[in-house]
Amino acid sequence: MVDAEKARKPKGNRNKNTNLPDIDLKSLIFGAGAYAFFPLVANQYGIDLLMAFAAIGPLYIGYQAKSYLKAVLLGIVGATPLLYLAFGGLLGAYTPTEIGDLITSVAILGLGALMAFFGAYLYQERARAKEEYDAAKGIKGTKNVPIEPKEKKFEDTGDVKKNIANLFLPKSRRKK
Repeated sequence: MVDAEKARKPKGNRNKNTNLPDIDLKSLIFGAGAYAFFPLVANQYGIDLLMAFAAIGPLYIGYQAKSYLKAVLLGIVGATPLLYLAFGGLLGAYTPTEIGDLITSVAILGLGALMAFFGAYLYQERARAKEEYDAAKGIKGTKNVPIEPKEKKFEDTGDVKKNIANLFLPKSRRKK
C-alpha cells in the first residue's frame, strides 16, 4: 500500500479481537462511580437533593454504549457499586431478609439498566437528528443512521370543506 493510501484510510481504535464488544471503560467507571457517589454523599450529609444526580451515572454509561443491549448490560454492571453500598449499610440502616435482599437487588440493578437504556435512546435520537440536519443542509452525513423521508400529512386544496375532510381520510381516499 502506498503511503498516500494509508493516509486516506480512517484510523479507528477498534479491538483487535473482533469477538470482544467495544466497551468504553472510562464511561463505565465514571458512571458506576457517580451512581454510587451521589447517594453516599446525600446519605452522609443529609442532602436529599443529591439523590437525583445519581441518574447521571447510568445515563452516561448508556449514552457511551450507543446500542440498547450493550447499554442495559453495562447499566447493570455499573449499578453493582451502589448495590454493594446498600448491602454494606452505608446508605442507611439495613436488616437482611431474603425478600428484602431480592427487592433491593432488583430495584437497584433494574433502575441502572433502565436509565442506561434511556441514555442509549438519547444517543440514537441525537445521531438521527444530526443526520437529518446534515441532510437538510445538503451535506452528506457521516453516521450510518437511516433517514426515512417524511411524507406530507396535509396538502392544501383551496377548499375548506375538502381540507377538513382530507385531514380525517386515509391517503388513498383523499379528495383533490
